[in-house]
Amino acid sequence: MKAIHKWIPLSLIFLITISCREDDGQSLSNGTSDNDIITIQSTWFKVDYARPKTYLIREPRSQQGNVSYLLIGDEQALMIDTGSGENKAESGNKIKHIVDQLTSKPVSLLLSHFHFDHNQNIKEFDHVVFPQLESLEAQVSDDSIYYFSAEDLFIGSEPREVKVNKWLPLNTDIDLGNRVIQIINIPGHTDESVAVIDKTNKMAFLGDYLYNGALFAFDYADLTKYKKSIQYLIDNLTPDYQLFGAHGEPQIPFNKLETLQGLLSCITSNTCSSTSTTLWGKPADIYRYEGMSMVIFLNL
Repeated sequence: MKAIHKWIPLSLIFLITISCREDDGQSLSNGTSDNDIITIQSTWFKVDYARPKTYLIREPRSQQGNVSYLLIGDEQALMIDTGSGENKAESGNKIKHIVDQLTSKPVSLLLSHFHFDHNQNIKEFDHVVFPQLESLEAQVSDDSIYYFSAEDLFIGSEPREVKVNKWLPLNTDIDLGNRVIQIINIPGHTDESVAVIDKTNKMAFLGDYLYNGALFAFDYADLTKYKKSIQYLIDNLTPDYQLFGAHGEPQIPFNKLETLQGLLSCITSNTCSSTSTTLWGKPADIYRYEGMSMVIFLNL
């Protein structure tokens, strides 16, 4: 989750023209043929082409600076998060019209986690997948409906519910069609937080667990989980992986994994000092370490 709304001014209204390619493995350049370009005009979204059949759907004017991701395989596509929902609807929806222009493949939606700024457009997707976590499975009704709690959302009361169409096994190869991914549970920011590891293209999508901006934990007790998750990522990702977060500038330098590990160690060993603050009316401590900061809420 990004910092409190008041910290980030809205950008000026502008028209963004994006050039993207779905059918080959080269980044776009000024010399790309017009026949290879999908052009999207939007006053809200900026879509970048990261790697083969990978799209970064950015919201520069969002107060949260959201980034959602579309990963396209030869047979199906995976959408990671749904956007902030702050924009006005176009063609009857707020983000699905962008996705529909980028691929005709069947799209499954996976939330990186359940906070309000990642699930606001969830109703626009007709195939929603959840990570196969026992804690989530236990909360689904007999007709496969998951009801979001106030704790899930953190702020607000929407969305209220979603139908879970499929459960994705953890730490298991899932083939989108010549594109193999794994879903990894990385608790710390929230218990249900997941990373999507694209083994084919050496990419890791980390949601709000790690991104370019102040990180958030919601209890000091969560730091033990945060530390276990960062150790897993360090042990299993090699430096040739590209890392991507869910807010701000999408790509994260690989060495930020070790910086985060250092920050967590600094906090838990009491060698970091904190600054007290209040965010969203809730008391919190802020820690800083080698250019990285973490906000830890108190008494939630």
